[in-house]
Amino acid sequence: MYRALYRKWRPRRFADVVGQQAIVTALQNQISAGRIGHAYLFTGTRGTGKTTCAKIFAKAVNCLDTSSPEPCGECAVCKGIDEGSVLDISEIDAASNNSVDDIRDLRDETAYLPAVCRYKVYIIDEVHMLSTSAFNALLKTMEEPPEHVIFILATTEVQKVPATILSRCQRYDFARITAQDIAGRLEYVAGEEKIALAPPAAELIGRLADGAMRDALSILDTCAGVSNTVDEALVRRMAGVTDRKYLFEISDAIAAGNAVQALEKVAELRQQSVDMRRLCMELAGHYRNLMLCALPGGTDLLTGTAPEEEAAYAARKDFPQQQAVRAINAFGSALEKMARGTDQRIELELAIFSLTQPEAAPVAVSTPAAYIPQPFTSGAAATVSPPPTASAATAVPPVAAPAVSAGTPPAEAPAVSPAPPLPVAESAGRPQPAGPAGPPQPFPQWAAVLEVIAERDPMLSSFLQGTRAYYDGRRVLFECSDAFRDYIKNNKDVSKQIKECIYDVTHLNCFIGPYQPPKQEDSGTPAVSVDETLRQMQSLGVDVQIDEK
Repeated sequence: MYRALYRKWRPRRFADVVGQQAIVTALQNQISAGRIGHAYLFTGTRGTGKTTCAKIFAKAVNCLDTSSPEPCGECAVCKGIDEGSVLDISEIDAASNNSVDDIRDLRDETAYLPAVCRYKVYIIDEVHMLSTSAFNALLKTMEEPPEHVIFILATTEVQKVPATILSRCQRYDFARITAQDIAGRLEYVAGEEKIALAPPAAELIGRLADGAMRDALSILDTCAGVSNTVDEALVRRMAGVTDRKYLFEISDAIAAGNAVQALEKVAELRQQSVDMRRLCMELAGHYRNLMLCALPGGTDLLTGTAPEEEAAYAARKDFPQQQAVRAINAFGSALEKMARGTDQRIELELAIFSLTQPEAAPVAVSTPAAYIPQPFTSGAAATVSPPPTASAATAVPPVAAPAVSAGTPPAEAPAVSPAPPLPVAESAGRPQPAGPAGPPQPFPQWAAVLEVIAERDPMLSSFLQGTRAYYDGRRVLFECSDAFRDYIKNNKDVSKQIKECIYDVTHLNCFIGPYQPPKQEDSGTPAVSVDETLRQMQSLGVDVQIDEK
């Protein structure tokens, strides 16, 4: 019976493992020194050799030939493990055996001594698929396992493994295998299988495998099924990838703004049964190479490219990097939509068409006129006026002054300075600093602020409805109860929300606080006349009616 190449040429010794030399050396040194751990974690992308190294390690620690850290492959234990007849070595697929009952059965088995080997080795593949209860059942056993038990956990998503499990394992990260290492291994396998594999074809398979040796052997197996002579054209046809020249033709058409030409190339490739998702990935990688070539020394970062392709990229070293980044983002977004099940051809065509159109200039967001903060004035009108002069001091609403007791010479009253104006936002996106503190003046934008608060947090708005606010050049002071003041003090998020609403309306960065009316001394006469008080209330929009008796 024919065996697939990835099964037939699966490494059986550490010397056959490709691209993981550091991990292989560490495992061999542990075996030679007799410092074998009780739990290991192998993590990395698919096809990098995690399960393979786990099986080799299981053979090496149980091999009857102890003269070398390599398994001999000839003793009864090594042959039995290869054939799957040794029950002391258990390989468990966590994707299908992920329940707590499965792990409890495993835990019960660990109490028994091995029948043939020195160690019982449990290889749990895709361990991240275990349920939470299964992990909890495994935890205690991994913490204090019997001396004859070794756990080897393999996973492609280590972030899903609980930290309590990770802390009890020796972790080894398997790196992606380079395209050069894959190509070298493929040429060796092809020579043993009497397959005429051209070096450019081997390099192309190495790029398409994306660091996975198993994928590379599967592609070679597919191509060898068509012809015993495998060249680059055959690999492209069987793998469903495009010739690299089409990538340049599509990018040149996009750069020229010729959407029709670029889409015609896509239609031609689709007619040749080229996978649209693969083409999208190839275009993203192509623009990455264009971006790198525009950098000094960036050609050294190119991987998996033929010499003629490097020359083509070098000829386009002046390609705008901004356009390359835009294209990479566009094709990346198209790949995400393809993964959600949308039509792959349409998403690719939309991405290409959008790149042929000029990039839209950012639209400046202007502040509505109703929300532009204005300087405070003494009257009801909120018009912008020039800075006040000395004669304008009379226009400021009078401030209650303390009564002067009899016999005390009247002190010279200090000049009343106008209230600091609220700065006008120069631009919608530029925060304005708060000015120096001064006498609090009515804050005319408070009503607009309350509307914004009502839209975002109706509950918070209920506490502030009907209140008034004042501005002293540094703080916005609003009326509130003592209980609500303490609530804001203890909840920083509420305070932050109010300040954000003030900024959205006025573009003013300021502090906030409760308003406390100025205290007046009991002098027997009011500090402000009744008429003046009525005028101030009318300026604030209060409907005042006086009944004459």
